[in-house]
Amino acid sequence: MRTMNDHTASATRGALAALLTAALATAALLAGCASPAPAPTSPATASPTGTAAPTAAPFDVAAAKAYCVETGGEVQTRQPTFGTNNAESTWVAIGEPVDVCRYQTLGGGDDSRIYADLATIWSESPTLAALAYLAKPQIPADATGNPAAALCHAIGGAVDYGTSLAGGGLVETDDPIDVVVAACVFADGSFIDEWGIAYFGGDVVRGKDLTEVFRFDQSMLPDVRF
Repeated sequence: MRTMNDHTASATRGALAALLTAALATAALLAGCASPAPAPTSPATASPTGTAAPTAAPFDVAAAKAYCVETGGEVQTRQPTFGTNNAESTWVAIGEPVDVCRYQTLGGGDDSRIYADLATIWSESPTLAALAYLAKPQIPADATGNPAAALCHAIGGAVDYGTSLAGGGLVETDDPIDVVVAACVFADGSFIDEWGIAYFGGDVVRGKDLTEVFRFDQSMLPDVRF
């Protein structure tokens, strides 16, 4: 037989159970009515500030070729070739053909020529080849072998096709005079033939004075030393 204390404890436990049930029901009801939490979003991308760097216009090959002709030149497509100091039957074409502008002095018995890449004559900013030409560098006093090649090396250009004596150059077999042209090539890919640079350094114009051809402002040149 239960005592009064047992009866009171039982009643208390029943009341607590009823309160817990009611609390759970209320929580469930509130959860069902609550708005769903917003989905996480990706971090916002900051809007760019300032102005983007200008994009250089694509090089207009057709316009450069037309300009070569307009200024008295002839456009040639020449093939870089290894071994041109050897028999022609052993020559080896390397890489892809390149376009050049060929200027030839006409009249007065002068039959000299100069060759330059299209960007050098067409660009509105100077190439390294153009800057080297304008600098009028002098052939080194201790030059041995080909003095024009020695000058090209001295001003940071490259004219060699490897370290052997096989040689190389830009070839156009249909050219009536210069089948092989030794171009002095600079790090930006620009070039003028080695003798064109060497002669102009000695105040001798071969083919054409390129200062009359360059499209960039020659009064505002970068400080590039040769």
